[in-house]
Amino acid sequence: MNNKWIKWGFAIISILVFALWAGLYRISNGHIIDYAIWRWMVTFNRPVRRVDDFRIVIHKSDHQLFVYEEDQQAAAYTIALSQYGLAPRETWEDSLTPEGEFLIASMQYKSIFGPRQMLLDTTQESLNDYFRQYGEEGQERIAAWEEKHGPLDTIWETYDFNESNPGYPMWNDILIHGGGTSSDWTIGCIALENQDVITLFDLIHGSQNRGLGVPVEIRP
Repeated sequence: MNNKWIKWGFAIISILVFALWAGLYRISNGHIIDYAIWRWMVTFNRPVRRVDDFRIVIHKSDHQLFVYEEDQQAAAYTIALSQYGLAPRETWEDSLTPEGEFLIASMQYKSIFGPRQMLLDTTQESLNDYFRQYGEEGQERIAAWEEKHGPLDTIWETYDFNESNPGYPMWNDILIHGGGTSSDWTIGCIALENQDVITLFDLIHGSQNRGLGVPVEIRP
């Protein structure tokens, strides 16, 4: 008798969970999946895995962003960059647009800079610059944080580190977002026209991991 009621209870709970998930999926137009993935990655400090079906190449000097699907150019957009010039990012304070190769770490449907934003995983590059900037003292701060929290090897942990070291932050939070391209106005991010960032978002969202892990190469 007890086993029967347990089975019925489990079945009812399963149906309710499924109905709730289906309702949230419908209300959010499927966005709940991307939010759930993002929350899981942030909560458990999951690394970003590279995919190779799409890639983005940014030419800073030309203010152009190119999208490639299976090595064929699929789109091109005009961009705006840091208001402080075209030199590469080296410190938190310089607020420049970085150079190098990064991976898209999150796909977000809300942004204060337009209708969409994509976060870049800049962890290794910002760590290298941090060591160059602060030398032995920087290495000691990182080592002390890692002794308490484990390896600092995901973009999510750079935010935790900066919160613990407000006077000595490492640069991070580099986004591809909207907001317009009439002039260079960002503090290190890559800006597109609002309609263009929606089109770009939808395009790479079709990659094998819903946009996550798409390589973004930022060239001078």
